[in-house]
Amino acid sequence: MGLADDRAGGAGGLRGFLREALGEACGPCPALAGGVPVVWSGAHVVDPPFYGDGDIGRAAVCRTVNELAAAGAVPLGLSLSAVVEAGLPLGRVRQVADSVRAAARAAGVRVVDIDARVVRAGEADQIYLHTTGIGLRRSPAAPAPRARAGDRLVVSAPLGGFGAHVLSVRARLGHESVISSGCHPLTGLLERARGAVRQGALRAVRTVGRGGLAAALGAYADESGLGLRVREAALPVQYEARVALDALGVEPVHAASAGCVLVVVAAEAVDVLLAALRAHPCGREAAVVGEVVRRPGTGPVVLVPAEGSPVALGAAAQAPARLA
Repeated sequence: MGLADDRAGGAGGLRGFLREALGEACGPCPALAGGVPVVWSGAHVVDPPFYGDGDIGRAAVCRTVNELAAAGAVPLGLSLSAVVEAGLPLGRVRQVADSVRAAARAAGVRVVDIDARVVRAGEADQIYLHTTGIGLRRSPAAPAPRARAGDRLVVSAPLGGFGAHVLSVRARLGHESVISSGCHPLTGLLERARGAVRQGALRAVRTVGRGGLAAALGAYADESGLGLRVREAALPVQYEARVALDALGVEPVHAASAGCVLVVVAAEAVDVLLAALRAHPCGREAAVVGEVVRRPGTGPVVLVPAEGSPVALGAAAQAPARLA
């Protein structure tokens, strides 16, 4: 295959190449009728952009649809913009397009617009993507049910797999052969969860992304004004991922996850929620990891270790960069 450069048609030629490679994934966005439109936009920079069981294309689509689904919307379409470094083999660009097409098909969304730019060698790390997703919330947005002390904190999947996988590739440790990146669309999982519990029992849903569970917990604590207590022994972490993260000096609570959400749920509905999550392939290892409390003196988010005293849990001092 050729190389991405201006002599091969520049941005216009690359845009056409992407459109042709995406094939049936491209099309008009379904009508936004009977609900409230929800939009999410984000940039995606993964180092390396091509990793063991995926690439930046799959990561970008999954992150986009999962943010929409967490907001209570049914994802319908997305736009895709690519910034490609001159000299990147077009076979690599096609690989990204193939991943976007497969992930979009799995999520049930259409690629409604495409743009591309070619920059000089050294101005980008192979390829960067930007997506804007649009979804439809079937009913008008109502005030989120306020969480209260005793509500449970649930995670839908093991933590840190994406960070362990990509960082292992980056450091050439080889752990990625036994650790899945866990990058999946979660639309069906969250539809199942919302349909299983009574209205109002789901207090909040947050994606667990580049900053790990600690970032998701911190953001929710700041937003709600409540305290959160997490039990370290309850955190689901694949053994191989824990080994890899330990070698990389990253705590599982700070490691990036790609196919995981944090759910705040009423205590009386937690068993129903767990059953619904565990009945879906992406939620088989869902677990209760803590509870909502009144703000403790040690901080808004507290980690209770297996041994020792509870400690305040904050963002990582030096979180690994470029993981989403």
